[in-house]
Amino acid sequence: MTGPRSSDNAPQAALSLKDRFIAWWEGYDLSAILSRRLRDSDFGSVMDGSSAAAHGAVGNGRHLNRHNKPLWTASRIQVAEKIWGHGFATPGGTDHIPTLVKPLGLNPAMSVLDIGAGLGGSSRAMATQYGAWVTGLEYNPVLAEAGMFRSHKAGLARQAPISQFDPEHFTFNKRVDAIFSKEALYTVHNKDGLIDAIEACLKPKGQLLFTDYVIDNSRQRGRDFDGWAAHEPVEPHPWSVEQYSAALQQRNLDIRIAEDISDAQVTMIVTAIQQLVKHLETVAMDRETKLAVVEEVELWARRVAALSSGLRCYRFYAMKPADLS
Repeated sequence: MTGPRSSDNAPQAALSLKDRFIAWWEGYDLSAILSRRLRDSDFGSVMDGSSAAAHGAVGNGRHLNRHNKPLWTASRIQVAEKIWGHGFATPGGTDHIPTLVKPLGLNPAMSVLDIGAGLGGSSRAMATQYGAWVTGLEYNPVLAEAGMFRSHKAGLARQAPISQFDPEHFTFNKRVDAIFSKEALYTVHNKDGLIDAIEACLKPKGQLLFTDYVIDNSRQRGRDFDGWAAHEPVEPHPWSVEQYSAALQQRNLDIRIAEDISDAQVTMIVTAIQQLVKHLETVAMDRETKLAVVEEVELWARRVAALSSGLRCYRFYAMKPADLS
């Protein structure tokens, strides 16, 4: 397949990555792609999870990206689930959760908070695989509504409910045995306030396990890091490993694990995108879905590039001390 021909209005070098991707994908010049009417999609029919709840929640304008467009749409949810698995919008599906949460020693007597629960896949996995009682909290209203729909459908509305919350002003009126979060904290500006609230709602001997994108102060931040920071849908506020370690220690949380999992993260992303490309060869899509695919691939390509340019992904595990009073 060839890229856009020189007859396009703009020179090939000036075309966006999205334009070049679509042109390569179709095998036509850019003007042909933009002018032709794309076939009706059967993509959604092969994607598990294109629920009426997800469609109904779109367009409410309650949470927009940095360009004042809906951060999540039904099409993007479908694409994300096709890449990461039903109920997931980030790398590491149901099969990955046991490895990730192993330090928690989950069991049916435990209560868990899942902060940044997304579509609730991790919450439901902890509930079904270990019997834990998990409350999923998600900032984005579209994801929270779609996640709760999936919990209802799975018969887990009580054991793994998903609801909306504000991480910048977080409070919780119960104490829990464990708190889990998966690549969600880097978008929170008021991390000190959030960590205060996390410590407050952990029971004595409670556990905190989270993964997050962090700044690697030992590496020079390059152009790929700057590109990632400038184009993330939600403005990132990443901390360094040192900042997280200091914040946890200041709150008397005993850090047991501070592990760089960047290589595993990149492997999961690259493998999932390769599988997506193979799948795309077998389906037809409408224009909206096709653009959602391109935007999602761009997003994860930038994240992979940044993980070699001053950004890393870490797993932290800490314990709250016993109540000595």
